[in-house]
Amino acid sequence: MKPRHRQTHIFMLAFLAANLFISSFYVDIWCTPNAVSRALPVLTLLEDGSLAIDKYVRRTGDKSRVGEHYFSDKAPLPTLAAVPFYWLIKTVGLDKTDIRTGKKYPIYIWGPLGIRDGRLSVYPDMIPLLFMCSLLFGSIPFAAMVFITLKKALAASGRPSTVVLVMVSFYGSFLFVFAGTFFNHIFAAFLLLFGYIYIQDRAYFRSGLCVGLSFLTEYTVGIALPLWLLIIAVREKSFKKSALYGLGALPAVLGFMAYNWITTGHILKTLNAYHVAQAFTGLSSHYGFSLPSWQSIWGLSFGVYAGLIPHAPALALGGYFLIREFFTDYDYRKLLTSYLATFSVVFFLAISSFFTWWGGWTYGPRYLLVMTALLLYENAVYLNQKRINAFVFWTIAGFGLISTWMAKVTVMYMVPDKSTALAPLAGSISGKLYLVKEFLHYHFNGNNILSLGLGIEPGIAACIWLIAFILITLAFAWWWGKISQGQNSPEPFS
Repeated sequence: MKPRHRQTHIFMLAFLAANLFISSFYVDIWCTPNAVSRALPVLTLLEDGSLAIDKYVRRTGDKSRVGEHYFSDKAPLPTLAAVPFYWLIKTVGLDKTDIRTGKKYPIYIWGPLGIRDGRLSVYPDMIPLLFMCSLLFGSIPFAAMVFITLKKALAASGRPSTVVLVMVSFYGSFLFVFAGTFFNHIFAAFLLLFGYIYIQDRAYFRSGLCVGLSFLTEYTVGIALPLWLLIIAVREKSFKKSALYGLGALPAVLGFMAYNWITTGHILKTLNAYHVAQAFTGLSSHYGFSLPSWQSIWGLSFGVYAGLIPHAPALALGGYFLIREFFTDYDYRKLLTSYLATFSVVFFLAISSFFTWWGGWTYGPRYLLVMTALLLYENAVYLNQKRINAFVFWTIAGFGLISTWMAKVTVMYMVPDKSTALAPLAGSISGKLYLVKEFLHYHFNGNNILSLGLGIEPGIAACIWLIAFILITLAFAWWWGKISQGQNSPEPFS
């Protein structure tokens, strides 16, 4: 191995390790309905060999009832994948807890419901499981996506500032808020990103396999299955290549039907149709989908509460340069066979037509997270080849980073919408003002490695994370500058 290649490999491995650290600094062990709903079947499968969560049904509001039995209403892959890992945790005795586990610091997330301290909502026996799943399905895939994006961007143009661009793009977006949580979004995005990379490389079987697994993690990703199959057929004009993609996706499709048959008795009817909560009765009709509205389109694009641009502001920079190219020599016909463009448009419109398009209590448009991951990946590579005004970049990047950090160190994804009845005001600033209020009242998140492991006050730990992020980003930018000395690539920030 040549010296420079060896240095590059060491750099990339160290970069991955650093991102695993800062993305795992905060873990979600709060017993919120979404995460608990995914975790409960892990317990029942290991204890009783059953997917039914009847014995724990009171622990979550996110559940479905089929006949006399209750089930998690979530897509199954993260839950099923967690079972062997948690079995190992239990086997080696790392699942031990007591009545104090998870209750060291006040929990402020339920304040809008009139609960000043939510420690009574904690189930200590679930903390090891939630901790494990937060790492496996949140922190690790998030760090991997940052790593993959930097590797691609450096291959396109190896400038030290590329490190800054990639780090700020991801950590300054709502994706980071969901890193370290047992939600489905980050893991689904990770799998879909691999599917996208493979389809770009014309590795169609592997692409279909990854997209199928992403679909088993988040059902709305299923839009990509027929859509990309059609594009392959148009682009390649080859039945064999389309068939390879379809064969890759087939195990996931069969798994989807088998899971439905086991739980609902119908191969194409999912548990979402049996949700017990009154607020989600809309799921019983076309699974909550109808037609997009101008309110939802605006709210998911620029709305302050759930808009894509305010919560992933680096995309605004890429959008600016793309619009400029559209009015010059861009070939519009390319859009019709672009995997990313077609998926983004169709997926965005589909989520815009969902009856709770804003995502409930959330930071950012969480239902758009899988799409956003692909956009951030391509956006970083694209912007790496442009010259950006430094003041504009740091204004936009700084807004994203600070607002995301404020969410992460206070209430994370638990930003209330207009009311607890799930009736939002699209574009409302109230959610973001709530974050500022929580921050100024020192309602900091104690679910971080320094507070949990060393007893450091959550507010101090929040500052340490921000300092660590800045130092790590600058250190790796400097390190890459030393490795790439002699290259005459112009810097993107002018």
